[in-house]
Amino acid sequence: MDQELQKLIRQLQDEKCPPTVLDRVAQRISRERTPARSLRSSLAWAVSIACLVSAVALWQWQARREAQLLAAELAAAQARANRALVVQQTHEAFGYIGQALIRAAAHTENALSKQAVPPLRNSFETVKNKVTKPI
Repeated sequence: MDQELQKLIRQLQDEKCPPTVLDRVAQRISRERTPARSLRSSLAWAVSIACLVSAVALWQWQARREAQLLAAELAAAQARANRALVVQQTHEAFGYIGQALIRAAAHTENALSKQAVPPLRNSFETVKNKVTKPI
């Protein structure tokens, strides 16, 4: 159709057409060429938008990956903190148990010295006296 319009323009130029008619024909030709240009510009826009969407998707993927790495590091730090807390609590528990055993040993020693030794000593003295003085 473009060739037909150009042929029409040539014929019109030969017939000494008024400039307004020539302008209308030129506008019609330019309107018919516009879809070809719009296809190119549409393709350029599509490629631009695709690049932009790809860049945003890549950025989001990296952000998610960094968040996962940060979460893993945080979990490891919490595990280390939990281990340190368990070690500290175990240390305190063993210290408490050790103090309780020391107090129990002191109490036992005291009880044996005051309650068990005198009767044993008296029994020993009684036996000694009886052995040295036969009945």
